[in-house]
Amino acid sequence: MATLLKIDLTAKKIETEDITSLQHEYIGGLGVNTKLASELIPAGCSPLDGNNVLLVGPGSLAGTLLPTACRTEITSKSPLSGRFGTANAGSEWGVRLRMSGYDYLAISGQAVQPTVLYIDNGTVYLEEAAHLWGEDTWFTTDWIKKYKGEDFAVASIGPAGENLVAFASIQNNYFSSWGRTGLGAVMGSKNLKAIAVRGKGKLPLYNEKEFPEIRKEALQKIKGDQSFGWTKKYGSMVVSTPFNRIGALPGRNFTVGTLPGWDETRGRQFFLERYKEKDLACFSCPIACSHWSRVKEGPFKNYEAKGLEVTYALEFGARLDMHSIPEILKCVEICNRLGMDVISCSAAIAFLVECCQENLVKNADIGFSPGWGDYRSIVKLMHMIAFKEGIGEVLAGGVKRASKQIPGSEPFALHVRGVEMSCRDPRAKPDVWALGYLTNTRGGDHLRARSPVELLTAGLIDGETEELGASREEIERLDMPSQLKAQIFGSPPSRVSIPLMIKYAEDLITIINSVGFCIRPPVLRSLGPDFYARALNCVTGSNFSADSLLDAAARIWALQHRFNQKEGESPEEYSFPERFYREALPRGEGESPHPPLSRENVQKVMEAYFKSRHFQ
Repeated sequence: MATLLKIDLTAKKIETEDITSLQHEYIGGLGVNTKLASELIPAGCSPLDGNNVLLVGPGSLAGTLLPTACRTEITSKSPLSGRFGTANAGSEWGVRLRMSGYDYLAISGQAVQPTVLYIDNGTVYLEEAAHLWGEDTWFTTDWIKKYKGEDFAVASIGPAGENLVAFASIQNNYFSSWGRTGLGAVMGSKNLKAIAVRGKGKLPLYNEKEFPEIRKEALQKIKGDQSFGWTKKYGSMVVSTPFNRIGALPGRNFTVGTLPGWDETRGRQFFLERYKEKDLACFSCPIACSHWSRVKEGPFKNYEAKGLEVTYALEFGARLDMHSIPEILKCVEICNRLGMDVISCSAAIAFLVECCQENLVKNADIGFSPGWGDYRSIVKLMHMIAFKEGIGEVLAGGVKRASKQIPGSEPFALHVRGVEMSCRDPRAKPDVWALGYLTNTRGGDHLRARSPVELLTAGLIDGETEELGASREEIERLDMPSQLKAQIFGSPPSRVSIPLMIKYAEDLITIINSVGFCIRPPVLRSLGPDFYARALNCVTGSNFSADSLLDAAARIWALQHRFNQKEGESPEEYSFPERFYREALPRGEGESPHPPLSRENVQKVMEAYFKSRHFQ
């Protein structure tokens, strides 16, 4: 049985609904959230209106002890884009929710006073929390754990969410967050300071006899993948050095793809040797790709933090050109405490730095001079954004809105459909991952389309095809329906069709975000639709095949697309900012710059992609 817990904050009404049949049709997690969003969120409503609904969906396999199965999707109408908004996070929060007896949440209305929602082993209640309003997320989590119980897992907002910053995040305990698309502002608009969950119940298994073999298979495949050792050693920082070498960094707001001294200050080996103390793992994860770091010298001596994730290195380290890992880690902590998305926050500050360089914004009007790599000015701007002070109020709406308030600044506002672009410059290699920024239904983001056979050094054959990123033997072993393999790779495998692989990668990651697994390379590469279908059938009693599971993922994606169409999205918006079409991307000394993107090639791939999706 899959249970939806419905909370109306306005009426203080709490009720439940059995949605087992809906879960069987829409997989779980992201899929169920998507279906509920299409039914419960009125088209045209304001994201900050009580009619908007915050939907929480742990993956349908989360908490079962399958490897990495712990992740939770939160979905709503985005205050940043006005379209489909969703974010994903791991750790144990969603597992505790499921163990408390509830599988999904739908939160509507607006509380009169600041409120915390408690879900405690099946008991659900709302409690006023005026004393927590204005406090940061770490203080809020500390208070709940101290006075309600150390074993509560806490999803909370900070001042940014309270002040309705368009890219406010929801913090997952201390070090993880539902970062993208501004869901913290949705909580803030509802006067919902936190959702605290405690659960100790046992999750039911439809077929307990078969489960050990399913789990053993997953562990063997994940640990046996060639990316396992690298990912365990470096975590996501594994790509930090290669990104610099191929000239794909978002350096100084995507104006340079390679930064001098990168490997010696922000590269993976430098981080490993100078800062990493130990590995950290999410619930039920054999990879342990996260790190605990300690600063051993300098002004931040003995400072400790979780990280470094490559997103932090690319956003603060490259986009804002901060050279110091301790400063980067401290900026991430400030983002987490204030409750702001790292990517959108760094993008907003980078946008402002360019505006100041071009004299579109005067330093005198800000009160100080922001600059690349300037830790003090960056920290000050982060607080100004969270509290909407001075120029921070302009930046708090995101770069798309900010550019409309600063004449001449649009070239520096790098977003796709209102959501700030992240991590990697598409001019370095317009492949599946890069072009997936355009097709992503939540806007300019890098985590919803990633090829399971991706190889950064593989070249492009032409605008629509890429060299193979794996051997023919690896492709033969790949968990993918044979007909799809022939379409994407050819028969025998000889290339990768970029538009068809974008669609497949999106559908695969939709499945992963619906069952609650992680998308780190050892999982993305080793497990596919056939495995997830058998695992779902074993755990939930559904009746999926690999093909029917992919069909369900395509339906989920189509629902997200239609959600956006109802909010005014048009095909013309599937385009990169003009900078990427007009400016070459400088690289290192002696290296030829990457040329601007071809508008015609990008459009050709988009047309082939939409044809594969059967969209107009």
